[in-house]
Amino acid sequence: MAEQLLTPPSIAERFDYWLIAPERVSVMIGKRAPGEVSYEESEQSFTRRQLLKVEKTAIRDKLQTAKVRAEYLAQINQQLHTLVKKKLAQAISDTPAILDKQLNWQDESTDLIDLLTTPSATISKVEAVAAGMPWLYDELLKLVNAPQNRRRDARGMVIVVDTLKTALSFMGIDNVKLVLPALMFRQSIPLITDPFPQVKHKTMEYAVTCARTAEAIAPQFKAQPYPAYLLALLSQLGRSVILKLYFKLFEQVHFDFLQHAQKAKLRDLHSALTQLVPDPAQCIQLINQHGDKLSLHLFEQMVFKRVDLHTPMQQFLQEPDDEDALPLTRTLQQSRYYAKFRMLSDAKLFLEDEAPVFRSGSAISADTFTALQKQSLSQLPVVAEL
Repeated sequence: MAEQLLTPPSIAERFDYWLIAPERVSVMIGKRAPGEVSYEESEQSFTRRQLLKVEKTAIRDKLQTAKVRAEYLAQINQQLHTLVKKKLAQAISDTPAILDKQLNWQDESTDLIDLLTTPSATISKVEAVAAGMPWLYDELLKLVNAPQNRRRDARGMVIVVDTLKTALSFMGIDNVKLVLPALMFRQSIPLITDPFPQVKHKTMEYAVTCARTAEAIAPQFKAQPYPAYLLALLSQLGRSVILKLYFKLFEQVHFDFLQHAQKAKLRDLHSALTQLVPDPAQCIQLINQHGDKLSLHLFEQMVFKRVDLHTPMQQFLQEPDDEDALPLTRTLQQSRYYAKFRMLSDAKLFLEDEAPVFRSGSAISADTFTALQKQSLSQLPVVAEL
């Protein structure tokens, strides 16, 4: 049961933190871990109340010192992040470099997406394009040979897949259309996100949940399911790139600051810097400021020929009224809305009657909403049905 808070954090803020630092969200809404007691109930609190009677002045001095240190630490954190933000803005201004260095996006990547959107896409045609993407070959083999996806022959022996064509055939064209874009998206996810290891998993979960939701609800909004799937998935590229750049640039700038403090023998600065770690609040601010805009710029550079993701993404950024929104724009809006509801609901991060209220804000029909609740939307089908 959540404790009553005077001003609980907004649902949007809760969700932003859930994707980056999920362990902080329970604290934000006043939930306790199993067996945890509040400070007021603890022995330390009782001891402190006793101490206040005899050491009031000493404790007040300690608190004042701690406040000064905290203010200094916040000041250094702000200076460091000012430089991080400047470097990040410079990096994302070069969209072709982002495609190449951060996404590993090639001409074949665009060609593959275009091919997958056509009704005539076949395993042979996909293989011909994917053959020019060595990294995709490696990722596919790892995926189809994973323990949960293995097949066995009549003697019970594991069938080892070792060619691109076999891997694609193993999956079947319907699953290939879902899995390959997801593997391409995964290239954008940062590998190192210390001290928040859940970032990479939560980012992928959110992107796939949005995409599977968009595919399912597209007919209600008169949109084509597969373009809706692609838009919801690939529109998260900007978020993911910002995440990758943030953690990389924080590490670089933090190291430079430490070197400067060490060479200049600035002990207080060096001590403060050793306490600084990536800041979720600063990272969230950067994602909200740049993420979707970067996705739009990436779509401009990708130049898809058979599917238009740029126009609905551009309109999405303009926040159109429902009656003015394109079918794909509307589907994207609602898929993101539902994905947030689903992930927060599954994690039990709504307070009291918030979940029904948040659900009522969705334009997804009641029947479709109920059907979505029964589906596992964060997982992709890999093995073709026999």
